[in-house]
Amino acid sequence: MSVKCRGRCDDMRKSGFTIIEALLALSVNTLLLFLMTGGLQVIQASQEQLEKTNIAQWHLFLNQLENELADEVLVQKTSANIYTKSVNPADKATYSYIFSSNKIVRQKDGTGHHPMLMGIKSVKYEVTNEGISIQAVFADNQTYKAYLVMQKKLP
Repeated sequence: MSVKCRGRCDDMRKSGFTIIEALLALSVNTLLLFLMTGGLQVIQASQEQLEKTNIAQWHLFLNQLENELADEVLVQKTSANIYTKSVNPADKATYSYIFSSNKIVRQKDGTGHHPMLMGIKSVKYEVTNEGISIQAVFADNQTYKAYLVMQKKLP
C-alpha cells in the first residue's frame, strides 16, 4: 500500500530547516560570539595599557618639570605655555614650555626641541600665589591634574 500525495508532500518536505542546517547555523553563531568576545577583551586590554602608559608619562613629566622649575622663576604665562628664567645670575637664558603639535616641548632661548609630554590634546596652566596648576588632556580624553610649587619672582 502506497500513500500518494498530491502536491502537499513536497511542500511539507521543503518547509523549515533540517536539524543539520539548524546545528550549522547555531555553530556559526557561537563561533562569531567567541570571536567578538575575544576581540572585546583585546580592546579592553589595549585601553588599560594605554592608560598605564599615560600615567607613567604624566608622572615622568611632572618629576622632570618639578626638578627644572626648582631653579627657575615664572616670567610669563599663557593658557598653554609658560616662560621661566633661572635663579642663577650667570644663566641669562629664558626657558619655554610650549604646547605644540600634541606635545609639550622645552626650549632654551626659543631654540631646541626637548619633548616632555607627548600625545596630549590640550594643556592648561593656572598660576596661584604658591605655584602653578597644570591640567593635561590626553588623546584618549583622560584628564590629569597636578599642582607644583614654584617661585614667581626673581630673588
